[in-house]
Amino acid sequence: MSVTGDEKLDYGDDRRTRVRYRVMAFLCVLAFLTYFDRICIMRAQGDIQRDLGLSDAEMGLVFGAFSLAYALFEIPSGWLGDRFGARGALTRIVLAWSIFSAATGAATGFVTLWTYRFLFGVGEAGAFPNMARIQSRWLAARTRGRAGGLLWLTARWGGAFSPLIFGTILRGVGALHARGFLVHVSAWRVGFWVSGMLGAVWVVSFYPWFRDDPADVAAVNRRELEFIHAGRGADAGHRHAAAGVWRALFTSGSLWAIALLYFSGGFGWSFFMSWMPRFLKEVHHVKFENSELMNAMPLFFGGMSCLSGGWLSDKLVKRIGRKKLGRAVFPVSGYITAAVAMFCIRYVHTPGQAVVLMCVAAGAFDFGQGANWATIVDIGGRFAGSAAGFINMVGNMAGFLQPVIGAMIFNRFGWNALFAVYSGAFLVASCMWAFIDPNRTFYETTSEDLTAETQGTQRIEEVVSGR
Repeated sequence: MSVTGDEKLDYGDDRRTRVRYRVMAFLCVLAFLTYFDRICIMRAQGDIQRDLGLSDAEMGLVFGAFSLAYALFEIPSGWLGDRFGARGALTRIVLAWSIFSAATGAATGFVTLWTYRFLFGVGEAGAFPNMARIQSRWLAARTRGRAGGLLWLTARWGGAFSPLIFGTILRGVGALHARGFLVHVSAWRVGFWVSGMLGAVWVVSFYPWFRDDPADVAAVNRRELEFIHAGRGADAGHRHAAAGVWRALFTSGSLWAIALLYFSGGFGWSFFMSWMPRFLKEVHHVKFENSELMNAMPLFFGGMSCLSGGWLSDKLVKRIGRKKLGRAVFPVSGYITAAVAMFCIRYVHTPGQAVVLMCVAAGAFDFGQGANWATIVDIGGRFAGSAAGFINMVGNMAGFLQPVIGAMIFNRFGWNALFAVYSGAFLVASCMWAFIDPNRTFYETTSEDLTAETQGTQRIEEVVSGR
């Protein structure tokens, strides 16, 4: 079904509904929670180490446990959404991660803490692949850049505000301690229990009304359905991935290029999640408790850059009609700028100057995030969950390896070498766009897909006529 001039269609009083905005709002809240829950442990790191008697090396293994589990279970969790629907998959994901986030507050030592953080990573794995799945079914192709940018803005802001929000919770529990309440419970334990409850609230609000197919939601009218489906192509709903699809998934040059882009870029970006507080403390003498706002600023500006870059990418693709150029220009230019900014941090002498360059680096890196995410959704097609899972699996290995490799570089060569390596990682990421084709899905379109497209059109007409 083809729709042109969608803003000018005359359906009398049948104005286009906006249920897709409600869907995006829930996805944005979820994206915020994913980064809030995974990063809040950084704010409590010192208290946890003190109470549980953990060394720096053991705490590093705890941080790596999440990344390892998250990477290993990305593809299975993404496949679950493609096979059975994102509604059920996301419900399982959010409930599981909420349980083990809360369980972190019950840890009694290194083994239990490592186990809970590993299971937390298992639980959260697949969240973004299933969000990609929902976007592929609920959003028009022309809006995916700005939608991806908005999604990653809230994710980055979840990370940016996590230390501030979690720190406020800790201070609130400390005030209760002063009044004689909860005196036998450490503040960081209560903080994790509160964090776990937030995910449960999201599930209770999301599951009853959401449906994987917008045609199954009574509040979605004809005009919104047509707008969503315009230019989307074949969509067979929940289907088994044939052996040929799995082969294509692991042999697609575009998917491997995006995966390596995420790995290289993620390696450089991981500085903001790991080394930044220590750098500010050791080099610029800013204590951990005084660096909450400084640590938040790169992610805050990165989030704004996600949104603006995604919006501009959609505009450029529409204007020039060349999807690869309209998508590639933002991540490529952003990664090069981020590489220069990271390399120059070694030459500044004040914490303010260092934070400015970090904000430039983070903002430039995220300038292409919306375009990258839209490309994943486009290339993934009806298997967007599995495709995003594969890319996140490879990309998140950087989060697992970076603490080890970064520590080796730092201990042997110092801060200057570490920033040079991060700069080089951004440059490698920029080169990957030479091998990405956002105009094709990673699998071949078959006669079955064309039949599915016809059936999908008939399904829309049947639903509309029955309303």
